[in-house]
Amino acid sequence: MSAPRRKLAVVAREAGVSISTVSKVLRAYPDVAPATRTRVREVLRRAGYPLDSDAAGNRREESELVDVVVASQSSGWAGDVLAGLADAARKPGLALVVTTVNGGEPVPRLWLERLFARGTRGVIGLDVEFTDTQVAYLAAYNIPSVLLPADSSTPVSEVLTTILDGTPPYPHSMAAG
Repeated sequence: MSAPRRKLAVVAREAGVSISTVSKVLRAYPDVAPATRTRVREVLRRAGYPLDSDAAGNRREESELVDVVVASQSSGWAGDVLAGLADAARKPGLALVVTTVNGGEPVPRLWLERLFARGTRGVIGLDVEFTDTQVAYLAAYNIPSVLLPADSSTPVSEVLTTILDGTPPYPHSMAAG
């Protein structure tokens, strides 16, 4: 039998953070600095709390979803890429989850929380940029991600293969075609 878990207040005190920060780390909220997240997770691990990193990895492997984030100002190029991705995703039995964001604005935090909750095989960004927090989160949970700039000529099959192979676990730019 495992050791009894300590209360969140004790974990927070040992980690030098607030109780709400410990709660955010437990629920994998992305708005915790990577160094703080690492410190809190170590205290949680010592305190006997189960951590979601293994579960997140399993959800990634088991998921039949690929997330695509597209800037709303993208040209017809993005529509062509989405159509190609949908066709390519059907062959291995995958489905796309498409999120649009306003051009020039960061991808919303809520998107990342939903992604973690449902799982994903990977993330493809079409003419978007992720915040440093989102990049750190994707890397921490080994979620492969690819960024395609507007008018990229990279073949869709190559993008999907990169996601399915599970590499790289950070936003990888595929600007060259």
